[in-house]
Amino acid sequence: MALLTLFQKRINTSYVENDWVLLPHSAYLRDLRWYAKKRPAELSAVLRNLERTMTLLANSPHPRTIQAGFLHPEPHGMVAIDQRGGGGRLQETRLYCYAHSGSRTVHLLGIGDKSSQSADLARLSPLARSLNS
Repeated sequence: MALLTLFQKRINTSYVENDWVLLPHSAYLRDLRWYAKKRPAELSAVLRNLERTMTLLANSPHPRTIQAGFLHPEPHGMVAIDQRGGGGRLQETRLYCYAHSGSRTVHLLGIGDKSSQSADLARLSPLARSLNS
């Protein structure tokens, strides 16, 4: 439960002013627990950038139009949010999400590091494809 409290303290799950909702998937929650224990500084950095992403979404007509140095397009409409701006020597970390404009939902799919990027994309792509259809 402490992990969900950390999640809830860092990120609002609903942004009322623009009706975007965060929806964490099971793979994301599993990765979140691991990063909270093993790499809390990296987790904090990507969650901070997720908050920034939500602000960008609030002010954008479509999720595909937002741009920032910490956002990276990935296959099947996924976006990787990295740890930039977190300070110090953080390991390259990616939070994978999918913004569905029809339901105004940001699906949180998973978290991984640069060395596991290929494997992360392989395990998360089927979920992103199902959201994309």
